[in-house]
Amino acid sequence: MSWESSRQRHQLVHAVLADIAATGRPHVTGELATRVTAEFGDFDGLLREVQLRWYRAFDARLDALLEDWPPDIDAALTALWLDLSAAMPGARFLLDAHAGRPALADLDAHHRRTLHAATGVHEVRLPRIPPPRRRCRWLVPRTSTA
Repeated sequence: MSWESSRQRHQLVHAVLADIAATGRPHVTGELATRVTAEFGDFDGLLREVQLRWYRAFDARLDALLEDWPPDIDAALTALWLDLSAAMPGARFLLDAHAGRPALADLDAHHRRTLHAATGVHEVRLPRIPPPRRRCRWLVPRTSTA
């Protein structure tokens, strides 16, 4: 994948998350849906991309967390999840809204296994963020203009 293609995919994901923030619905419609299909093949392809980005961010924070093992790993994992949900609310809302889709099952299962291997925790009950109200600005990812 070329740099330009990668940049376009990133911008499309950002546009989708901004649209979700504007509508308060975790669906892609209109011109964005056409672009998603062209770039990702279908909506499931977009979901997998957002899911992969979520888990990459989670794992980076997990690595930092595990450098100094916390006394309560369950509470630390929950706090990590909530902090990342605050940093990436649009992605978390989209993934939570489509959590039962088969397209997300493989990576979710893989991540559960690797999380268990890294922490010894068999299952962490992680909270889901509530659906946003319409026109929720906090869902729009912040970008730097510098």
